[in-house]
Formats: sequence, structure tokens, C-alpha cells
Amino acid sequence: MPNIHSFECACQSMAWQVDLGRSGTHVVCYCRDCASHARHLGHGAMLDAHGGAHIWQTLPDAFRLTKGAEHLAAQRLSPRGLLRWYAGCCNTPIANTLPQNRLPFIGILAPAPAPAFGRAAGHVQTAQTHGAVREHGFAAAGAKLMLRGLGALCRGARDNPFFDADGQPIREARILTREERTAAQSLRS
Repeated sequence: MPNIHSFECACQSMAWQVDLGRSGTHVVCYCRDCASHARHLGHGAMLDAHGGAHIWQTLPDAFRLTKGAEHLAAQRLSPRGLLRWYAGCCNTPIANTLPQNRLPFIGILAPAPAPAFGRAAGHVQTAQTHGAVREHGFAAAGAKLMLRGLGALCRGARDNPFFDADGQPIREARILTREERTAAQSLRS
């Protein structure tokens, strides 16, 4: 049953919807990259008190951009990192995808505490919290992500709103410089 949740960027120039009724997993990621992405864009306040990013891991067809597609932008924290999609108009983080469109996956971001996503099934990459948050659910979240993606591939679901028909990202990602990444890692909300 559809459970459509609407989001919009900080300046309201972009909007998107997520079908939370589709299979998905709510994880809170405390890795340095997720926090650096939000902080570099000036949206560190969307992280939780320990720097965790609330992410709904699902299939790309659960996401729909409804307004402002011309503002969509992408960045990578390193030449080999995830594609991190955001609203170029006001730098609001939107989602993460793998760099290539081989495995159907999208990680939709929401400001903490993300009640629409329900209770978090896992807290992952918690080393940066120095023991303040206990790691749990990493293996289960990873297994669900892989099974969900492989199932979609078996059904022939290859469409991803962030990639064109040839499997290329629809926007060229800006790669942060080492200095920008270091500065973002040193920021706190």
C-alpha cells in the first residue's frame, strides 16, 4: 500500500516524493562522509546529535522528483565515492546513489529524527561517535540492500531517476577538493 511522503528543499524550489510503503530500511549512518556531505552543504543541522544521517535505503522507483529538476546537482567527496545528490539552489541534501547504475539502490536523506521513516533498524559506522552510539544492524541492513537490489534486477527494474538510459548520471558530480573535505570534516553542527 502506498505511503507517499513529500519533501522539499530549504528554499522550496525543489520537491520530491518517496513511497515509504515500498520495501526499505531506515538506517542512521555515522560515517565521516555522510556528515561531511551535509556539513559541506551548510546543512549540518539535519544530522542527529552525534552526527548521524537518517537514510531510507530503498529502490530507485520509490523516489519521484516532482518540482525543480533543473536545480538537481551532485557531488562526490572523492573520485571513487558515492554520488551525493542535492538541491543546487540551496544545497539541501536529497539522496545518495552508487556511482554506477548497476545495482538498484537509493538512500534518501531526511533531517533528524526522520519520524516518517519509522524506527531506525540500524546504527552503522558508529566509530566517529567514540562510543556514544552502539553499532547494530549493519549486516542486516547490508543484506536487505543487496537482496532488494538483486530482486529488482531479476524483475528487470533498472530505471533510476538519477541516471540516463545509458546508465550515466544525469548530472556531472563535482568532486570536493581535499581542502574542502578536510574543512567539512572539522565542522560541527
